[in-house]
Amino acid sequence: MEVMAPEPARTTDVAALAIDYGDRLLLGTVRDVHQAVAKRVFRGTRLVGGRLPESMHDAVATSIYGAISGFLRIGSGAVRTMASRGVGKPVEGSARGRMVVSAINGLVGDELRMLDDPQAITMAVRVDGADVPANGWPLREAFRDGTSHLVVFLHGLCENEESWNLNARAHGTTYPQRVSAETSGTPVLIRYNTGLHISENGQHLDQLIRQLVANWPVPVTRITLVGHSIGGLVARAASNHATAAQQTWQHLVRDVVCLGTPHAGATLEKAAHVGARLLRFWPESRPFGRSLESRSAGIVDLRHGYISAEEWKGQDLTAQWGLDRIAAAPLPHAEYHFVAATLGATQGHPLSSVLGDLLVHFSSATGVGRTGAVVDGARFEYLPSAHHFALLNHPQVGDWLVSWLNARDERRPALGWTRRA
Repeated sequence: MEVMAPEPARTTDVAALAIDYGDRLLLGTVRDVHQAVAKRVFRGTRLVGGRLPESMHDAVATSIYGAISGFLRIGSGAVRTMASRGVGKPVEGSARGRMVVSAINGLVGDELRMLDDPQAITMAVRVDGADVPANGWPLREAFRDGTSHLVVFLHGLCENEESWNLNARAHGTTYPQRVSAETSGTPVLIRYNTGLHISENGQHLDQLIRQLVANWPVPVTRITLVGHSIGGLVARAASNHATAAQQTWQHLVRDVVCLGTPHAGATLEKAAHVGARLLRFWPESRPFGRSLESRSAGIVDLRHGYISAEEWKGQDLTAQWGLDRIAAAPLPHAEYHFVAATLGATQGHPLSSVLGDLLVHFSSATGVGRTGAVVDGARFEYLPSAHHFALLNHPQVGDWLVSWLNARDERRPALGWTRRA
C-alpha cells in the first residue's frame, strides 16, 4: 500500500494562522484592556448615572468585538478551506518561506504539532532545503561521499539548517563547508521544531542518529555534535536520553560543541517570565501578561536550560518559576567545547555584564550555574564584541571547530558500529 506524502504547508496556511492569532492575541488583548479600563472609569459614573451608561457601553463593546472576532474566524476558516484545496504556493518553496515556518515553529511549534498543522516541522536531515529520509537509498544517494565521521549541526531557536549560512557571502564560507573541506568529517544538517520541549527534541535526535548510524553508507566510527543556542541543549538532551535508554551511538561522540548555548538558562526567557508575572498585578496590564505567557514549551525550557522531561513534567512553567536542573553526566569519551560571546569588548563591559551576547549571559554560555559547572572539564572559548547570531558563522569559531576536529582524529582509537543487515 502506497503511503501518501503529507500535504505541504501553503501560504494560505500561514495566513490562516496569522488571522487566528490576530483574533486570539491582538484583538483579545485590546478587548480585555478596554474592559479593564472601562470598569475602572465606570466606578466613578455609577454615583451619578447608575449602571445604565456602563450597561450600554458593555453591550455596544461586546457586539463590536464579537462581530470583529466572528469576521476573523470566518476569514480564517475560508482561508484554511482554500489551503486544503491546494490554493496558495508551498511556503517552503523559498528560503524566506522556510525561515518563516521555522520562526513560527519556535514561537508556537508545540501547538502546531498538537493541532496537526501542516506547518509543524518534523525533525529530519536536510539537504538543499528538503528532508532526506534517514534510511536506505535516499540517505546513500544524498551522502555518496559520506565519511565515517558524522558532524551533526543543530540550529537554534526559530532557526533552520540554512541559518548556518549567515554572512556566508562576506566570509566566503560556512562551518559545514569548512568541515567538509578541511577535516575528515561529513556535515549532517538537521532541522527540527524548536517549539517542542528540549527533552522531546532530544528523544527525536536520539532516534534520528540511531537511524543515521545504522544506515550510513560506511560504518560510522566517530560523531561530533555542534549546536547553536538551544541546539547545544538538544545535543546534550539526546546523549542524555541515549545513555538512559542504554543505546550505543553516544559512545562514538568525541566532541560536543555548544555555541552561545544557555546551559544555565537564558536571561531573556527569565525576564519574559518575570515580566508576565508583574503584568498580572494590574487589571489593565493583565491581558499583556497572558499574551506574553503564550510562548512555546521550547522557549519556556530555556529559563533554566532544561534537557530532561523530569525537570518540567507536572509543572505549569508559565505560571511557576520552575525547579533547578537535574545533573546529567557528560559523555566519558567526549570533549565539551563551550563558546561564549559578549556584545562588549570584555566580559566586564557594561553591555556584556547586563546582556551577554544579547540573548545569553556569559556565565550561562560557559555552563556555570548556581550549583557549579554544568559539565565538569568543559573547555571554554570567548569571542568578544560579537552578538548571539554571529556565532552561526564566524571565522574565529570556524578555525576553532576545524582545529578541534583535526586534533581528535588520531588521539583515541575509534569505536565501530555494527550495522543491521
